[in-house]
Amino acid sequence: MSSFPPAAMQRLQAWQAESGVDLAFHLREGWQSGRCPLPWFDPAGYEVLSARRDDPQEAALLHYAREGAARGLDPDPLGICQPRRAVSALLRLQTAGDAARLAALLDREDAGAMAGAEGAPEPAPEFVAVDTSRDQAAARALADGRPQDLISGRLRLLALEGGTEAEALLLARTEARHPQRLPWPLPHRLPPAPPAPLALPDEAPALPALLAGRRAALRAGGLAPRLLLRCPAPDAARAHRWGDFHFAESLARALIAAGAEAQVCLAEDWDSPADPPPDATLLLRGVRRCRPRPGPVNLMWMLSHPDRIELDELARYDHVFVASDRHAETLARDLGGRVSALLQCADPARMDPDCFARETLDTTPAHPLLFVGNSRRAERWIVSAALAAGEDLAIYGAEWEDTPAAAHVRAENLPNDRLGACYARAGIVLNDHWPDMAARGFLSNRIFDVALAGGFLISDRVAGAGRFFGLLPQVGTPEELVAALAHFRAHPEDRARRARALQALVRRDHSFDHRARTILARLRRLF
Repeated sequence: MSSFPPAAMQRLQAWQAESGVDLAFHLREGWQSGRCPLPWFDPAGYEVLSARRDDPQEAALLHYAREGAARGLDPDPLGICQPRRAVSALLRLQTAGDAARLAALLDREDAGAMAGAEGAPEPAPEFVAVDTSRDQAAARALADGRPQDLISGRLRLLALEGGTEAEALLLARTEARHPQRLPWPLPHRLPPAPPAPLALPDEAPALPALLAGRRAALRAGGLAPRLLLRCPAPDAARAHRWGDFHFAESLARALIAAGAEAQVCLAEDWDSPADPPPDATLLLRGVRRCRPRPGPVNLMWMLSHPDRIELDELARYDHVFVASDRHAETLARDLGGRVSALLQCADPARMDPDCFARETLDTTPAHPLLFVGNSRRAERWIVSAALAAGEDLAIYGAEWEDTPAAAHVRAENLPNDRLGACYARAGIVLNDHWPDMAARGFLSNRIFDVALAGGFLISDRVAGAGRFFGLLPQVGTPEELVAALAHFRAHPEDRARRARALQALVRRDHSFDHRARTILARLRRLF
């Protein structure tokens, strides 16, 4: 920054003092995230409309400080940093006639505002219109006839080909909460690459397709969305000990296989800008919270600890997936269609016996009774009950030292690529849940993993286990555990039958591939 004109340096210093924003970080690398560093400055709008730079290699704010301010360029040409008008109507367009009727309504609003104004006219009301026709004729007609309303943000157009009325309403409501101006017509057919800029009248500045065409293409499935998966594992050195990390890796592979671009971001990098910026972020919400940033579509997948997550946190996200049918229904009373159930799942590449190497199975010990998990420095009653009954329980996990289970620990860590084989070889696997998760129906991912591996497990009681149609044995007391172990050891054919049926169910409905398709379908409705 030493080569800057003195006037530019003075501007930057004054802006930093007024706002308290760390402009040094923003100018060095933070600008690549596309975020607005100052409350009155819109980087994307400035680049496109004011500076007219197609491929900037530096922060937009840097250009504005050096020459834009002196030239009188608008730092917020789209007006998105200003207080927003209230949305007057959410409209569904199905024909070109609908477009004509909306245009007439806009004209009447204009005439009424001008006739009743004694001084400066009041800001015109906003309209959000969703075109559900096959060729988006209504949206194209409005874009041709009312470009200034689109550029100003007074009229926002969205496309939902063949969508139902309920889907159109959900998309319109989402757009009204989180404005994303679409300042030109939606193409008739989207090519696989980003569409070229469309011509606007001479008095309107030419806008590149980057600003709105990418969102339109993402909605129609013409582009691969870029997803950033925020994983709560702290850093690369410790990530392998976090189940969330292996979960995130499996989900990323499934998203890529489904046609998206996906990147896992560990907690230590959550505040660093992504390159390229993502179209959407997905927080795997466990023990760490993360405040979403404006720009991308922000999703959360609530995987655990529901009692630690407040409604005000959930309300900041465009959509919240919940790993519980019961808790999703509870949250829907406040969040409506912005929440849906999405259970945990299993990765066939890690857990399905069809993917195990023969030597992996041959070298994996066959434990009669197995438990995989850390002590959590808390009471895990199913482990205590098994040991109190004199069971030779094999434990893989950390922090069991100084507990009665210490002598049963085979290793502190079981490599994830051997976990499936260990489940498959075990006679019986024990499973438990945090109390709040059991009460609220958060089914443990271990259930899905063991089932897909072809293993047999006994779990503590958990709400929502009806998903498994009675195939999952559940116990609620030490006495019930002892009785269940005795029964299933005496009836190996019952064990085998349940294991086969549960494995088929998970293969059919509960893989990461299934979850990835659900996530991407939801995203297309939110873009």
